[in-house]
Amino acid sequence: MKNVNESIQGRVLVSGQASGPTMVLDEPLSFWGGFNPVNGEIIDVHHPQHEARVGKSILFISQSRGSAGTPAAIAETLRNGSGPAAFVLANADINIAIGVMVANRLYDLNVPVIEISPSQMAQINNGCILCISELGLISTQL
Repeated sequence: MKNVNESIQGRVLVSGQASGPTMVLDEPLSFWGGFNPVNGEIIDVHHPQHEARVGKSILFISQSRGSAGTPAAIAETLRNGSGPAAFVLANADINIAIGVMVANRLYDLNVPVIEISPSQMAQINNGCILCISELGLISTQL
């Protein structure tokens, strides 16, 4: 975020709390075929963040790209501990939300999914440490 005192109120798609460094993806990502759920690496050679790892980040992504296999890949990477601490989306994405809900239920995880506007997404810088509250408040403080 450009100002450390700012906060963004998002719409909660999956409730939870998280904190970590931000990773802003420049394009949608296919979690089924463009992503390695074992180590959290983006393996799509055409993706701008090819070879980046999403583990423990607050992952800002407009939406996923691709198939109904996305929920399985997301649940697997969260189970492995190589997935994001939270997802923040510019567009509600059923595949990401379902993958997180499955992982939260089956593996007793606490991974939030929050929706914000594209203009709010543009305010986020890579690498800053953010917190997400149960109510979907994204801020630089707990």
